Amino acid sequence: MHKSVLVTGASSGIGEATAVHLAHQGFKVFAAARRLEKLQDLAGLAHNRIHPVAMDVTDETSIANALDTVGEEGGALYGLVNNAGVSVLGPAERVPTKEWRRQFETNLFGLMNVTRAVLPQMREAGVGRIVNIGSVTGRIAAPFQGVYAASKHAVEGISDALRRELRPHGVKVSVIRPGFVNTPFGEQEQQALARYLDDEVYGDQVRIFKQWHARGHPSAPPPTIVAEAVLKALTAARPQSRYTVPEKMLGFLALRNTAPSALTDRIFERVTGLNAIQEKGNAS
Repeated sequence: MHKSVLVTGASSGIGEATAVHLAHQGFKVFAAARRLEKLQDLAGLAHNRIHPVAMDVTDETSIANALDTVGEEGGALYGLVNNAGVSVLGPAERVPTKEWRRQFETNLFGLMNVTRAVLPQMREAGVGRIVNIGSVTGRIAAPFQGVYAASKHAVEGISDALRRELRPHGVKVSVIRPGFVNTPFGEQEQQALARYLDDEVYGDQVRIFKQWHARGHPSAPPPTIVAEAVLKALTAARPQSRYTVPEKMLGFLALRNTAPSALTDRIFERVTGLNAIQEKGNAS
């Protein structure tokens, strides 16, 4: 195969698993992260098909320099996996504006910075694949994940537009929607929630949600489940517009699409344990 693919946010979790999996499947993988030292364990893996590159997706100069390296070592890119992301959690009312901006700078604007940079070469080649790592929360937003969910809803929207705009040019676009996945991402989200445990309005709700959330990532499938979906999106003759992993999450998405919002809200409360807050309020 030996087609060149760029994977952003490859220093850990989903990005790292994707880079390794694609390399073992024959792709020449350029694994990107802000700091090269975080990628050294990947260098040389899979018959030397993984090549670390420094890239900050929020810095267009950094992206240009990285793509110069990619061009020198791998020629034209066949695929781009937009995985780099951060997760800002907390009550929507409480999250500072600068944190909202940080969320969107990476998850949306960073995604488009890299996409804009690679599209000219894909159009010239008349072929290419763009795979955007979204989230189940890009369709159904849990409480206290509103800021993150907003950025992933935006990824859904821009992916639809790109897919339709780029089809005549031979470039295909897919979204991967992971649910809970067992990666260090969960630990970062737990730390973010911890900042609001003493909030006078939302503290009790956040505490209950945090306890539920803490069980999600450790008991979830490994990130290779996402890597396998990325491979399908890169290699299928007719890739799906969306891949949801694990597939059991499709049931939750069906709720969003078919059930009344009031019913979905009650199910969320019961699943997360937040119904205790509602019942306490009703009792008082």
